[in-house]
Amino acid sequence: MKGKSIFKKRKFAILVLLLIIFYFGPTFLGGYYWTEKSAIRNVDSIPAGKVIFEKEFKNKKVVVWDTGQIKYVRLIENNFWFLYRSTSVSGIDGETSDEKMKTTWLVSQGKDALFAAEILDEDIVKVIVSNEANLEGENLSFKEVKEQSSLFVEMDVKDGVAAQYTSLLHSESINFVFRGVNADGNDVSTF
Repeated sequence: MKGKSIFKKRKFAILVLLLIIFYFGPTFLGGYYWTEKSAIRNVDSIPAGKVIFEKEFKNKKVVVWDTGQIKYVRLIENNFWFLYRSTSVSGIDGETSDEKMKTTWLVSQGKDALFAAEILDEDIVKVIVSNEANLEGENLSFKEVKEQSSLFVEMDVKDGVAAQYTSLLHSESINFVFRGVNADGNDVSTF
């Protein structure tokens, strides 16, 4: 009888230990969470909100989080099958001088780049991000921009936002230009 009692106590202790590890584990795992939803919601001091945009890239996902006052873009990674973490976050708050877009970009770990735009002008259906060295301020065609850039990213607008993840070289992470493009392919706003 005494042996069964000790076995039950050990089983209970192991169960309690596993529950503690399961509940508090992500805190000790470098910011990893058990679910993608937790990784999106429980990081940083960003207020409550909702996901309004998602786009997947292999083991990464770009998410735009709307708090009602400001929108944030996040990069969520899933490197370990069931563990998720938010590796990058940035507020979309860089407003263009013509007040047609708000933009942000973030390069982290020297190679992961996030680009995002909140569209304030309903004519804009696509956002192009490039890094051409147009120092003279010339109006370039999109073909010329593409030829002069080592980075050329086209983002379709969905629900008033556009976002993209890309991996880039350190030398490419300069002179980012955001262009809002209408349905006819014309440049509506440049930042």
